Amino acid sequence: MADRATAKAAYDDAIVIDCSTVAIVDSWLEKTIQDEFFDKMIQGGVTATSVTVPQGSASGSSVVAAIKQLKAHREWIEAAPDKAILCLTAEDIRRAKRESRAGIIFGPQNADMLEDVIDTVGLFHSMGLRVMQLTYNTRNYLGDGCLEPGNAGLSLFGHEVVKAMNEYGIVVDLSHCGDRTTAEAIEASSQPSIFSHANARAVFDHPRNRTDDQIRAIAEKGGVICLTPFSSFVQEKVGEAAPLDALAKHFEHVVNLVGVEHVGLATDINENNETRRIWHRRENPDVVGQARYHNYPIGFDGDLRNYGVYAELFTKLGCTPDEVGAVMGGNLVRVFETVWGG
Repeated sequence: MADRATAKAAYDDAIVIDCSTVAIVDSWLEKTIQDEFFDKMIQGGVTATSVTVPQGSASGSSVVAAIKQLKAHREWIEAAPDKAILCLTAEDIRRAKRESRAGIIFGPQNADMLEDVIDTVGLFHSMGLRVMQLTYNTRNYLGDGCLEPGNAGLSLFGHEVVKAMNEYGIVVDLSHCGDRTTAEAIEASSQPSIFSHANARAVFDHPRNRTDDQIRAIAEKGGVICLTPFSSFVQEKVGEAAPLDALAKHFEHVVNLVGVEHVGLATDINENNETRRIWHRRENPDVVGQARYHNYPIGFDGDLRNYGVYAELFTKLGCTPDEVGAVMGGNLVRVFETVWGG
């Protein structure tokens, strides 16, 4: 009980940032899922989240399609001024905490929408984009994703984009990048980079997880790796949902490697899918515990309202309240302030 009380106090004091979510904003979607996203964040004490926008190979892979998605997400935020705030500076995140509003950061998981035009970096920055992955799982104009067998490095255009991102103040995110692209982008960036949602490959050998050398390189330049409880990247599924303690192995490994000041957290929740899973488990309790119905550990269950369980986990692992606050969001605020400004 003492650990739980200590964890709750640390969590309540912390700026809490989930560094990767997919808050589906589409005209075809039930409006309740869109509207409830802010409520879940506020009720769960999540100060801010990096929302994947634009998204999708078909809907976000061109300049025009990306502009439409960013406009729709801006309107989604503007329609709820009492609940949400678009975060463009580190101070906006602090304001979201003070005012108990949901801070939304625009952070796409691919740079396809740039096409091959360097000026689009500034265009999307002007629309609110503040974090950007260079590649997804496959190859684009910038470099290779983590599933490309060729494992080519950062392209000439990729070097131009990284430089432009540094100049405009957009955080370089390398979560889905191939190994060579990752290493070369970290080296090319004059600003701290991040892995917005990835785990340690040394703990679980998955192409989406990051090597020790990559984690060290990110940390040496002041960056952060945001660990994710998404089951596929935590451990191989064996018929049951991954336990919360499985994430602890990744946490302890990374902390021993680079220190707690370079660790963050991200769920990679797709709000549409997880809301449906929550509904399904509620109506069919007999499926609880089966891996096919859980992308996340039981106790969190893909629900932002349960985000505080991670503060309990880190407290049990021996983190002080200050360290819990750093992992839950403080480390990312440091990076954002460095790249975006105060």
